[in-house]
Amino acid sequence: MKVGLAFLPAWIPYNPPLGISCISAVIEREGHEVSLFDYNAYIYDKLKETHGELWLMDESPKWVEFETFKSEIYPLVKTYLFKLVKDILSQKLDAIGFSIYNSNSHPTMIVIQNLRRIFPELKIFIGGARVDDVLAKELFTLKLIDAAIIGEGEETALEILNYWKSDEERDEILGAVYLNKSGEVIWGKKRPLLNIKNLPIPDFSKFDLERYTSNGFPIEFSRGCVAKCTFCSETNYWVSFRTKTARQIVDEFKYHFDNYGVNQFRIVDSLMNGNHRLLEDMCDIIIEEKHTFYWHGFCRISNKLTPALLKKMRDAGCTYINYGIESGSQNVLNLMKKRYKLSEILETVKHTKNSNIEVHAQILIGFPGETWFNFYETLKMLKILRNYFTRIYPGIPLSVTRQTHLYDNLDQYNVKLISGEKWRTKNFSNTYTIRLIRHWILKKYLKYINITQGYPLEVE
Repeated sequence: MKVGLAFLPAWIPYNPPLGISCISAVIEREGHEVSLFDYNAYIYDKLKETHGELWLMDESPKWVEFETFKSEIYPLVKTYLFKLVKDILSQKLDAIGFSIYNSNSHPTMIVIQNLRRIFPELKIFIGGARVDDVLAKELFTLKLIDAAIIGEGEETALEILNYWKSDEERDEILGAVYLNKSGEVIWGKKRPLLNIKNLPIPDFSKFDLERYTSNGFPIEFSRGCVAKCTFCSETNYWVSFRTKTARQIVDEFKYHFDNYGVNQFRIVDSLMNGNHRLLEDMCDIIIEEKHTFYWHGFCRISNKLTPALLKKMRDAGCTYINYGIESGSQNVLNLMKKRYKLSEILETVKHTKNSNIEVHAQILIGFPGETWFNFYETLKMLKILRNYFTRIYPGIPLSVTRQTHLYDNLDQYNVKLISGEKWRTKNFSNTYTIRLIRHWILKKYLKYINITQGYPLEVE
């Protein structure tokens, strides 16, 4: 089949999108012809001189809240969304798939609606972190899609395409909700977790690499997380922690260097140190074989990140580590189920800096149960460690999202959902306004103590 895979804004366009690149490599290996449409990078490239700031993390609520999107974003991107529709139609595809996240759901829905209206015979399927049973049911009711992938997409996408290509009926496709050949919606059972060691190297060959704002590629060491933070959906989306081998990771680095001249890599895992032995083995191979690679990514605070391991990571090319610290209050860390102590934060941050690896960190404001005193404790921690941090990401105030422990246990956290990203505690001790005020104070305080903050749009 002739298949298209599309990714829409908004997401900071550092690198080619990994999700559709992974799926492309799998389905193309099985004989399908694939076209890739990264309209996130394309639209950013068109608007960066006048509205590039809309791709910053702090601006994501403007893409998520429908009324704000409709009034502030849609007039800017409308022309490009319709160009994507024309580009897809001009390719004479049999099927088109969309990767959906919270921040790109509205642009994606607009494109899907227009494709369905203009070309009803085109098979449309969706996948990604935003896709769950609720969204699938809604879109099938509206007759907008032919299939939805719940969870990992590589094998499920391949089976869906093979089903559409054949004349045979299927009782179910694991991991998929789809229309069968009689027009009935079939809900497949969960697909067993993929062995990511068996997946091919992602295909970046079809992208205009000049369009991205860094010189690197995204890489996976693993899927899943060893932690169970209550606010995070990734741990539920990936279900279980799985890794590639150290040899595979280094070979993937080498493949991209040999084929594209790329030696800078952004590790997109929930954490790079879910398996400290794997991390050390990878570093040993890089050092022994004398490769020159530069890489960075997230790590979990851990006393297993010893000075010896951190030095080895630096020698193997690790340039910075982004820690999901989230709070400087032990009370809030406990509520989040972070499972580490404040003393471990202080120790790990100092060891990292002393190993000549830059220290970056995430701070998450507004978790249910966070008091003004707890917020002050976070500011105090930042001041104590101000000489160790290179960059802090204050992000946006906490959202209560589906597929999280927090969302599934609202009463336990005394939370009442209101609308969109807005929620409050039932006793009004934590409201949307309070979170915005704390977030504003945090940003002002970071400026006051001279710590660089936020994700830059471009990276050297």
